[in-house]
Amino acid sequence: MDEAVHWAEQIVQSMNNRDLDRAERLSVLYVQACPEAAQGWALLGQTLLERQQGAMAQMAFQRAWLLDPEANWVQAAYAALGRSQPGPVRQDMLELLKVKRVTVTAAIMVRNEERCIERCLHSLIGAVDEIVVMDTGSTDRTLDIVRKFPEVKLYETEWRDSFSQVRNEMLSLLTSDWVLWVDADEVLHRDDARHVREIAGLFDDSELPVILQVWMVNQYGAHYQQDFSQSRMFSLRHGLRYSGRIHEQLAPQGGLEERVNTISRKARIRLIHDGYDPVIWQGRLKSERSMKLLQLMVEEEPLNPSGWFFYGRECFNNGDYDRAMDCLQEAERLAPAAPGFTAIGMVQLYRAKIHLLRQEWGEASRLCKELLRQAPDYPDAHYYLAQAQAGQARELVRQAHKDMAAYHESIAAYRGTEPPDPEVKAWRAGLLMAELAVRSGKLAEARKLLRYYAQRFPEVGPLRTELQHLEGKINRLMGDNAALSNWSE
Repeated sequence: MDEAVHWAEQIVQSMNNRDLDRAERLSVLYVQACPEAAQGWALLGQTLLERQQGAMAQMAFQRAWLLDPEANWVQAAYAALGRSQPGPVRQDMLELLKVKRVTVTAAIMVRNEERCIERCLHSLIGAVDEIVVMDTGSTDRTLDIVRKFPEVKLYETEWRDSFSQVRNEMLSLLTSDWVLWVDADEVLHRDDARHVREIAGLFDDSELPVILQVWMVNQYGAHYQQDFSQSRMFSLRHGLRYSGRIHEQLAPQGGLEERVNTISRKARIRLIHDGYDPVIWQGRLKSERSMKLLQLMVEEEPLNPSGWFFYGRECFNNGDYDRAMDCLQEAERLAPAAPGFTAIGMVQLYRAKIHLLRQEWGEASRLCKELLRQAPDYPDAHYYLAQAQAGQARELVRQAHKDMAAYHESIAAYRGTEPPDPEVKAWRAGLLMAELAVRSGKLAEARKLLRYYAQRFPEVGPLRTELQHLEGKINRLMGDNAALSNWSE
């Protein structure tokens, strides 16, 4: 890692000094030593781009993007390519880009997928060396459709309430070097078809098993959301196997605790998925099936925190928050004894969501802060922490209103030996009431209070200042509303 940082610094320095020959030499050394490092390919692409060799630069950028699908430089790099000269086709660069030749099987588990299986298969032909389909009891036209494809190997098996059982059975049938798991309601992006074998070849020599998380593009009506959480591609020579009846997890044969001895990487292999589209998704039926399998999972593996987490998440999605909390707390209790369990942050996040629904702001805030200590850059933890703090703020404002009401009641009847502050009684209480009205969104009420007290106590500067500030705010809002009204007309 230190050597890679050194290379990167030297390459950037060379480019800044316009020593492009040296920058290119160092970039080549970088990618030769670490062909799976996206940064090296991106720096090589930038160097070639500076030399007006756009065609070769584009190939280097393609490799970098394949290895780092979330890279934030992509748009700028491709815009610059559009302004660059193509330059010569260099044989040395083509040789550098070559990868080990490996074979890949696309594996698809199906049941009653007549709606989508044909387009799925079409998208995979040519992208992989073999397509294997395992049917688990279709009663529609799925089997007839699959049989129209002579390239596809079709098998049938009995459904035994376990996705892992079917996947492991399929793994025993595969003869390729790598496997890419695809669901029937997914389509391989046509621009990525030629990169499936490439990404496998880049990681094939790794001593530790490399598990690739592909780029899921989930369709929700007219909107799309990306997701990199699904492990879909890996080498078969390491003997990885699945466990769990549902939300199955991949690990070495030693069990989930051996998952720490694997490498997870994201890859720009895009699968377009429409199964979550509200028009298509059979939510109730899938939820009933999931609950059944999850119940079996926690009964069979009561010490596995993964089962309890998935069970709790499903209960949460079904609105059973009490049961969800029980499951999530059990997952958190079991987590320290399961080093392969990596979802403790998500356990805390779902617990925080439940506390938010219960308006238990303090506990929600605590859990979000704990999650941020583990993952400081996780956006959702920041969002839900802000939601908890906003809830606390609203609660404090409500309590402040109650305390001010109690002040007005007590000041009228107070007979104690310690005299109350006369300024509070005269105008400070009114100023605070106006502030609380502003925080509650009651600007007209706040202005009325401030005008009243400013008229009674014209010598008090804070009253005049707050009134002027509020008047300006109201005038700006009225101006914005007028402009919006004119625009809409």
